[in-house]
Amino acid sequence: MKTRFVLAALLGVALASAGAMHSAAQDGEKKAPVKAAPKKEAPKAEPKKAPEKKEASKETPKAEQKKAEQKKTTPGTPALIAQFGDWGVYVNKTAKICFALTQPKDRQPANVKRDPAYFFVTTRPSDKLTNEVNIVTGFPLKEDAEVALSAAGANFPMFAKGQGLWIKEPADEAKLLDALKKDKELTLKLTPAKGAVTTDRYSLTGLPQALERVAKECP
Repeated sequence: MKTRFVLAALLGVALASAGAMHSAAQDGEKKAPVKAAPKKEAPKAEPKKAPEKKEASKETPKAEQKKAEQKKTTPGTPALIAQFGDWGVYVNKTAKICFALTQPKDRQPANVKRDPAYFFVTTRPSDKLTNEVNIVTGFPLKEDAEVALSAAGANFPMFAKGQGLWIKEPADEAKLLDALKKDKELTLKLTPAKGAVTTDRYSLTGLPQALERVAKECP
């Protein structure tokens, strides 16, 4: 699903390498009895556990490096490969999916609690899909409410489903993108399933360049 790919791009998590630190601590414990044995002073062996912490701390940067490498190389996770203005370009090389992504610059009313919103344009060559416009609003929408994207003096009706918005007439998608490229920002008024109308403002700075890079990555 479109929404899951975006969340996967923004919520990629690397697991901590606790095993490495635990092994370092165990090695320190093995060394302590060897030093204590010639003196035959069992009580003095306990304070010598202090170096174990230093050894464990020395291993920490390596563990952090492994975490970073895992995060970079985890298959199937979209990665940010370029940033143009307010738009980022993400690529999932495993599934061969590319998309341009941005988030609202402003959301009103500011005191309304909601999940993050995303505006993205997706290309999936395997599905013969190019530059599909989709907006994830961050809250359930009133499905019978009329929503239109206004750009460069033109209006494009959208349909709502759950927390997503798509263009009603797919044949007009190319016209919508041309209009978005010509404009500087987009203001979107939305009607939640519950609550008052909200307004999200998106910057369109960098969108043309981001779409050019998407086309290059997913021809």
